[in-house]
Amino acid sequence: MDSYFDLLSVLILLSSFILVSHKRIKSYIKTFRIQSALIALTAGIMGFHSLASEGSLDILLVCAIIILLKVIYIPRLLHKTYGNVEYKVEKDFFLNIPLLIIICCALVVFTYFSVSGISSLSADHINLQVVNSFSVILIGFFFMISRKKALGQMIGFLVIENGIFVTAMFSTHGMPFIVDIGIFIDMITAILIMGIMVVQINEKFESININKLRNLKG
Repeated sequence: MDSYFDLLSVLILLSSFILVSHKRIKSYIKTFRIQSALIALTAGIMGFHSLASEGSLDILLVCAIIILLKVIYIPRLLHKTYGNVEYKVEKDFFLNIPLLIIICCALVVFTYFSVSGISSLSADHINLQVVNSFSVILIGFFFMISRKKALGQMIGFLVIENGIFVTAMFSTHGMPFIVDIGIFIDMITAILIMGIMVVQINEKFESININKLRNLKG
């Protein structure tokens, strides 16, 4: 069982690297959907194991919610927002993509040395899963601050949330159901607000480049 989780954690981390390497906003959304599907698969495996050993359906319900929200609903919402904005490709970055990838690798190394010092996570398979999932949080944050387009920053926020969720899932093998529901509600609220803001920014400034917000200064 742990070998499957190790593999899934590696694939989830790899999807973050693929996300950083993309320039097209449409590819951002597609990669986020794939990453969310991998997380749903991880939750599904944990859910079936929990059902067989404890008779609990909580994690399977969480898996279903992830599929409905992160694999289906949110990508569709992002595609709708994407259709209303001018920019389809990110052409200007704070750093070039090869350098961004190198920095992401450095974040993984930093996470490994940070997590390996935690005594309660001394088992090798736990270390690998938590290192990979926590690295997703840092890469998501780095992706968010390295993009100048508001829609790219929305994707970065979602990747951070994915990283937090999967880190908690690998660490605890299932959080309380009410906690998961609270996280999902907060996430949906944030995405709806950010989606409205992106459309408004595009309408007012004819751009979703955050540098345009400097025009608001008096």
